[in-house]
Amino acid sequence: MTKVDASERRPAPTHPMWQSPELRAAVARDDAGAVIRLVRQAAGLTQSELGHLCGYSGSTISRLERAPLHDIDVRRRLAHALSIPAVMLGLSDDLRRHDGRAAHTSAASNPEADRLRRSGDGEGGDFMRRRTFLAGAAVTAVAGLTAGSGPVPATSLEALLLTGGSIAPPMAPDALTTGLAAASRAYADSRFAELTRGLPSLLSGLHIARDQATGRQREALAGHLARAYVLASSVSTKLGDDAIAWVLADRALTASRETGNGVVMAAATHTVAIAMRREGHHDGALHLLTTTAEGLGADSGGADAALIAAYGNLLCTAAYSSAQAGNAPAAAAFIDEAAAAAGRLGGTTVPGTVVPLSPATVAIYKIGVYTALGDTGTALRSAETVRPAELPSTERYGRFCVDTARAWTHHGKPDRAVQALLSAERHAPEEVNRPSVRDLVSSLLYAPTATPAGLRDLATRVGATT
Repeated sequence: MTKVDASERRPAPTHPMWQSPELRAAVARDDAGAVIRLVRQAAGLTQSELGHLCGYSGSTISRLERAPLHDIDVRRRLAHALSIPAVMLGLSDDLRRHDGRAAHTSAASNPEADRLRRSGDGEGGDFMRRRTFLAGAAVTAVAGLTAGSGPVPATSLEALLLTGGSIAPPMAPDALTTGLAAASRAYADSRFAELTRGLPSLLSGLHIARDQATGRQREALAGHLARAYVLASSVSTKLGDDAIAWVLADRALTASRETGNGVVMAAATHTVAIAMRREGHHDGALHLLTTTAEGLGADSGGADAALIAAYGNLLCTAAYSSAQAGNAPAAAAFIDEAAAAAGRLGGTTVPGTVVPLSPATVAIYKIGVYTALGDTGTALRSAETVRPAELPSTERYGRFCVDTARAWTHHGKPDRAVQALLSAERHAPEEVNRPSVRDLVSSLLYAPTATPAGLRDLATRVGATT
């Protein structure tokens, strides 16, 4: 028999079989034999060829594809041979990490364990019943999010937490890169509902691709995964779920550590610090930000633009954290150093960052910093320096308008605050639908002052009237 090179006969990530209703249904009902048959056929393998890869006869493969398959070791061996994501065969991720070892372990080497698995008694049988239930429930949940049930609400952020043990089919590297770029654009355009709907499948695809890759390709995919989790954490913060944002930020940091890339790790650390600060851990956030910034070495003359941008962004958040803690001298020192870093970039825009650093984006941070310190005069003077045409994205323009509205509110000018919010609504409507902005609108609406023109209608549109 001709030896089969399995690496050349596995279904391509773009094969339509991975998206087929037949495969989805087989996974949902935990029909491991049907899953194996569909993947084998897509790979162009006969039953005899697959059996040769696994150490079985062709007739054994035929039987396994037709009869209920309860044996964990056999499932693991077949998943390894065909590169089937482990959870598609009801297996946990920790088992998948040992597939290489399992492929060389005979299912008959432990007769008593095999008897327990086949009879359904003991821990083996209980484990398989649990895996069957969980695999089916997971597919049902994912199908509910992705097919025929309408758009996922922007506040349904829990789906972002359920991507590490994905049952999604593999995705081609080009599709993952394109998907990450599209997710970054959605955030920059303040299309947060769209981003929230699309991120779970992107994160799932990146997890699978990263886990199956090795060497430099794995490092690159880990970087993509870290950036996707940074986006997921950032949009969770936008939508008001700080607990989920912190979990996702931590996942970004974990993925970033595989890359050895200081810029990627700084971006993830930055996101963790934001989550910490929003939960009231100002000292811890400040320590994390400053030590990470110092470790970049971006204050030296030879630092490249990406390091300088990462350094400046860390210091912007350090300034805001200091301001919220009431430390005015530290806040001023950090924001001034961030402005100096932005000046060193000379107008260079660094791709791949959630918030590109520039003098204009630092000026926006100054608005928030000095508003938090109670110095609204300085905050509003900083707002006057911002030229909207110089802002890098719709998201930054919306943030500029909202922060300016907060400054005008604290400055005792509610009419000017409402005008800023209306400008944000015209250009970035999802920015004013955020929970924190609804709270601002509500506070203006029920303030013991005259109601500014346009405020009541704005409150109705964003749901701040109840």
